Amino acid sequence: MEKMIIFYETKLEKWGIYLISAPLLLMTLIEVLNAVGRKLFMPFPCSLEAVESLLVISVYLGVAIVALEGGHINVALLTDRFSASAQHGLDAFANFLGTLTFGFLAFGAWKEAFRSVGIWEMRIGVYRFPLWPFKLIFALGMTMLVVQLAINVVKCVQRARGNSRYAKIKEEDQEKLLMQA
Repeated sequence: MEKMIIFYETKLEKWGIYLISAPLLLMTLIEVLNAVGRKLFMPFPCSLEAVESLLVISVYLGVAIVALEGGHINVALLTDRFSASAQHGLDAFANFLGTLTFGFLAFGAWKEAFRSVGIWEMRIGVYRFPLWPFKLIFALGMTMLVVQLAINVVKCVQRARGNSRYAKIKEEDQEKLLMQA
């Protein structure tokens, strides 16, 4: 189990930055073309729809990376006075609640995505713009968040039990894994 967690998190760290930065670059390009086009009386077609949809990719594929790195907001009122194992236990409980909550939301996202694919949902404007691929990406991003939160539960439980090195990658092992990828 530990090797699977390390493999998954290494791949997510390696490729995640590309998954969330490529749409940001594309959004920038589209908006520049749209601004120049408006000055030349020919705005870039479907720029609003494209930017809205690309934002879904950056945000919802990025939340799993935030959960991986522990980049969420954490306010410790009393827990910083607890023992390390108690803190890890509370972190495990919080991640478990997050897994349940976002699992419920991911289930609904998949239902909506499959409904959208079934009708080939489009946004009607000057041009027809497909929405269904981005609903699938939204559901995938929510699912990746659920998987990462479940992994965080396992890691926090192990650390609460005293295994502080569980699923941590050593510097030299991380370089080997990245070279193999």
